[in-house]
Amino acid sequence: MNYKIVFLDMDGTLYQTENDIIQQANLDAINELRKQGVLVCAATGRPLNQMKLILERIKFDYMVLINGGYVLDKEQRLLYENPLKSETTDEIVSWCNTNKSGLMFHFGDSSYIYNNFYPMYYFCRDHHVLDYLFYDENLSYHKRHNAYNAVLMTKEKKKVDAFINSHDELRSDLIEISQDHFCFDIFNAGNDKSVGIEQVLKKENLSWKDCVCFGDSTNDIQMLKKAGLGIAMGNANDYVKSFADKVTANVYDEGVAQGLKKAFDI
Repeated sequence: MNYKIVFLDMDGTLYQTENDIIQQANLDAINELRKQGVLVCAATGRPLNQMKLILERIKFDYMVLINGGYVLDKEQRLLYENPLKSETTDEIVSWCNTNKSGLMFHFGDSSYIYNNFYPMYYFCRDHHVLDYLFYDENLSYHKRHNAYNAVLMTKEKKKVDAFINSHDELRSDLIEISQDHFCFDIFNAGNDKSVGIEQVLKKENLSWKDCVCFGDSTNDIQMLKKAGLGIAMGNANDYVKSFADKVTANVYDEGVAQGLKKAFDI
């Protein structure tokens, strides 16, 4: 199959989050794809401001950000967006205040901590995403700007589940479990990487059969299922792997490079 476009998840796929590494073999394979005229795109849960360290090494043709809720072209012009409704963000703020939950909103090109500053700050520091991170003690930035998702840090997983279950317009992804908290991404229920990818395919007059997608987590499942070739990382769990066509090596063992070489014979 002559694939024309590749979508790469970042954390746990292309990017070693804990040590800020993209292996050189992966970068070399991506450069070889470009020589063949293949489009190389990011498909990630990260907002734009959390892509800075990655963009110092790779310039993507498109970026499907915030799990499909915010899509940019190579000049970082907006192609598609699906922000949270203003009344929904108000309810999230109120819920977090009542339940003493840490709260951060992503606003496309910036992130604002509202509650529990230092726990949220340390979370961002440990994930190398401190760029354009601010603190809003007035809890009001979302009233003037579109928020695309919320990050909740709490011990009360059951309460978060109950909140999501009472809001049909929302969904949540568990992104971290620590000794003293759970951390959740909260999105519009219709947000998915595959939805953002479809905006890119439409723009380029391509179809899913033209795609190769790489991922390692549950938020990658739909794009792995729909792609002409879905490749799961070796570090993905068995459930995620079950939706892929192939499994490559893990993120620490040049998994993206190995998968690209087999898919494109480079």
